[in-house]
Amino acid sequence: MAEKEHVEKLKQGVDSWNSWRLENSDIVPDLSDTNLQGKDLREVNLRRANLSGADLRETSLRWGYLSEANLSSANLRWADLRETLLDRANLRDAILHGAQLVGANLNEADLRGVFLREAILRDAILCRADLRWANLREVDIRWADLSGTDRRGGGANLRRANLRGSDMRGTNLRWADLSWALLDGAKLIGADLVGTNLSRAFLEGANLIGADFAGADLSGAFLDKASLMGANLSEANLEGAFLRWANLRRVKNLSVKQLSQAATLHGAELDEELRKKVEAAI
Repeated sequence: MAEKEHVEKLKQGVDSWNSWRLENSDIVPDLSDTNLQGKDLREVNLRRANLSGADLRETSLRWGYLSEANLSSANLRWADLRETLLDRANLRDAILHGAQLVGANLNEADLRGVFLREAILRDAILCRADLRWANLREVDIRWADLSGTDRRGGGANLRRANLRGSDMRGTNLRWADLSWALLDGAKLIGADLVGTNLSRAFLEGANLIGADFAGADLSGAFLDKASLMGANLSEANLEGAFLRWANLRRVKNLSVKQLSQAATLHGAELDEELRKKVEAAI
């Protein structure tokens, strides 16, 4: 349960609260299970605070300082978290349905099992964030950064995440783990997927026009009816990939050897020259 004193301090307003935090930097506020629905907490300092199970529906935390805060199982439905610092925060199993997270910093945040459906994450930073089992269906995550520095450091962990129908245009997913992720109908136009692990991912009907898959692992991926026009597949692993009725016209750096390793190319659209080479190799 929350500390009554801490709850009363917060009720005095953000300015008073922030001054108290500066004077008592050794105290870790306990606001767990507190009802803060609809409150205006812009620019609040909640670093390392315990907000687990808190009701933050429609609360404004814009420009807030929530680094390393515990928000596990908190209800942040429709909350305003634009440009909020949430790096290394624990948001495990939190509800962020429809939340505004434009420009938020979620570096190394624990987002396992989080419900982010219809949330807006444009320009958000999620480097090395853990999004395993997260539900990001119909999320707007354009131009967000979910990258890692290299294969060893790794990018965001989106293994088995639900991203069906999400808008991920221009998103940086370099070295991220999207294995077994649900990306059916997602828009990944111009996305950076260099070195990304997409093994066994579901990308049926996805828009992958102009995406960079250099060195990506697409082994066993389901790309049926996906559009890869103009995409870069240099050294991408297509072993066991399903490319039925996929649009592969004008794809860059795609070899006959790569295509020969795919599980099926039935109905796939290929440039005429490449098609002849594939047929000759069969």
